[in-house]
Amino acid sequence: MKALGMRFSLVMVLLGGVAMWSGCASSSETAQRDALTDNVGKYPPGPQGVNKPRVGVPPFSVQAQGNMAGGDVNELAADQMTSLLHLSDRFRVIERAQLQKLLDEQNLEGIVRPGELAKPGQVRGVDFLLIGKVTNLAVKTERKSRGFGLAQVGGLFGGADYKKTEIDITTSCGVDIRLVNPTTGEVVVSNFSEFKKTDSASAIGLDILGASAEADADIQLNEDNKGKILRLALDDAVKKSLPQIDKFLRSPENQSAEAQPAAPVVPAAPVAPAAPVVPAEPSAAEKHFCPQCGKEVPAGVKFCPHCGAKVG
Repeated sequence: MKALGMRFSLVMVLLGGVAMWSGCASSSETAQRDALTDNVGKYPPGPQGVNKPRVGVPPFSVQAQGNMAGGDVNELAADQMTSLLHLSDRFRVIERAQLQKLLDEQNLEGIVRPGELAKPGQVRGVDFLLIGKVTNLAVKTERKSRGFGLAQVGGLFGGADYKKTEIDITTSCGVDIRLVNPTTGEVVVSNFSEFKKTDSASAIGLDILGASAEADADIQLNEDNKGKILRLALDDAVKKSLPQIDKFLRSPENQSAEAQPAAPVVPAAPVAPAAPVVPAEPSAAEKHFCPQCGKEVPAGVKFCPHCGAKVG
């Protein structure tokens, strides 16, 4: 009985430790998730008293691999960048549906292709376009089990094991963003950066179905999870571009681009219609007459239109 009591006490201590470890792990993961995802979209204040140009974001060009491929990741990346530019508080951001409407109304459908400005062209209502490419976007996963077995403690609970399975995710890609004047094709801000981040799925904020399974099969990412991964990479690119963006916003070029109210159109004074030109009456010396009937005939004719006689 004494030995059994000691075993029971030891098991209870271990279970208490497991509970504490589990609670600490959960708190640690929550803090890690808060530190990682809560920072997204939070930027230092931009320059004060400067013109905020109107910017639209056409579809990105995203080269994705593996479980990030599929779906409309080009549109997904552009949606995420639109939100991040708005949060930066440095631009007047055109809603993407409104941008497409402007392009359609002005017959400019072919002015942009995903990731590039196809040809220069003025887009009324937009000062700049944010053109973006994401290259070699890959998400690699690794399943890890943490915990320990209780089977060694006398088999009191049938040799059950306490295990926690977590998925570590490594995201890598290149992000190329350019702020382009669509009228001239001039690039005013350009930045290419490499992004690589390894963290647990819970820290990144991903909800993975079957995360507790032991299988090593690649996880499937839905559109929401793809958006979160793209958001992390694009947020990193925006943060790295802020010095260039702020420099441009302070530049005389941007200040001179500030929209000025259009001058009222004053209609021109009506112009009186010109008086009809009356050909001058030919003098008597310039007139021609038929030698047969004596009537006047037009100059240059060979026969009289009145009597048919030969003239001259």
